[in-house]
Amino acid sequence: MPHSTNTMHDRASEVAAALGVEDLMVFELSAGGARLMGGVGRGAGWAGIVDVNLAEEPVLRDVINLGHVVRLACDEPAHVIGPYWSANAAVARAGDHVLVVGSSTAIRASSAELTRRATEAVAAIGEVPPSKLLADELELVQAVRQLTDFRPRSLADTARHVAEVAADALSCEIGAVLMRHDGRTKVYGAGAAWAAMEADEGLMGELHELAVRAANGPIVEQDLGAVGASGLRVVSCYALGIGRSEQFGALVVGHTDARPRGFTLLCQRVGRALADASEPALLQAIALEELSAQRDRFAREARTDPLTGLGNRNAWHDTLTLEQARMDRHPRAAVLLSIDLDELKATNDAFGHAIGDELLVAAAGILRRSLRRGDVVVRLGGDEFAAFLPESDAAAAAAVRRRVDGACRHWRGSQPDARLSMSIGWAIPAEGETLAEAHRRADAAMYEVKRAAAAAAAS
Repeated sequence: MPHSTNTMHDRASEVAAALGVEDLMVFELSAGGARLMGGVGRGAGWAGIVDVNLAEEPVLRDVINLGHVVRLACDEPAHVIGPYWSANAAVARAGDHVLVVGSSTAIRASSAELTRRATEAVAAIGEVPPSKLLADELELVQAVRQLTDFRPRSLADTARHVAEVAADALSCEIGAVLMRHDGRTKVYGAGAAWAAMEADEGLMGELHELAVRAANGPIVEQDLGAVGASGLRVVSCYALGIGRSEQFGALVVGHTDARPRGFTLLCQRVGRALADASEPALLQAIALEELSAQRDRFAREARTDPLTGLGNRNAWHDTLTLEQARMDRHPRAAVLLSIDLDELKATNDAFGHAIGDELLVAAAGILRRSLRRGDVVVRLGGDEFAAFLPESDAAAAAAVRRRVDGACRHWRGSQPDARLSMSIGWAIPAEGETLAEAHRRADAAMYEVKRAAAAAAAS
């Protein structure tokens, strides 16, 4: 068998050499199309993995219906048949078979010679050798293994890995995974032409459209001819859904005019296998992200005051711990504020807890607006607030108190008789003093302010 196979290949190579072509393909006709049996160049590499539908092949229809040789001669590679693109090509019929030849240079052979050589080529091509079929299967297994061995970290990393593996396995310049998650469609891409593709709004629109259509079944566009505003030309695409029980995404790969070609049956099998193999990894990545988001949400809730949205006592403890560690390494100026909402109990007694809560929310809003973006303000509980002002001094603390006092005087709530005011004390950490100790001094200073205000009101 090896000798017989080599002899047939040698005879096919002789036909290709006589015609001066690089690619020679012999297709066997059927009722609705044709299958590639073998050949030279692309004909050998694609043997047994190219089926074409007559309805989608205008050149093949012309050869069958007109009965004479059809030639193509273009400045750039153009679609000839199935996945095959070439700048120069000729197609001739020999009974139940069709010969397709292609070259980067003009094909000089006459129509008569092409017809005669077609018969010779058909005679030279036998069955696809088992070694070729085995090589195709190994290529499929290798592509799938790259996905099954991958350990998901994040959804973005996993989706980009799938796109990269698909683009590489199918020798595509564009690979993309479109994921429908959290009510949105996100696109993750790879490949030599992906940056240009991603920047082209028109081509990205076509990509989304292909993904939507792929929900109804795989799409093979062998002659897409999509040209973006950037000049990037996508000549063929293969799109298929991800998710066997319920589709939640799509895999799209494409060839550009850098290396124009289409997608063989093997390409389609590899793509389908990759889409199926990517499903567990993508679902696991989604589950990990949802678990991480839930964990983060619980952590935020554990550190957040539900009424005001400020950090709570846990957040204050974490802030002092973190900032103390920073200051131990690199001492810097800072101010700690202790803030108390005045007469909250009296407000609750007079107008009800709903008005008291309104005052607390208003106080939180005023404190946020009175501090800088990098400052930290929390509600410790009840009527107590605290703030940490890095890179600040006594003048900055006094300015904060003036802003807070002014905002409180201008505040008006739903109860006209309710008034809002806050007492503020501050402290600057002394050398060798911890932030917690400084905060206790700020707390004592705040109570001094309260006592002074009460004494002034009594007199």
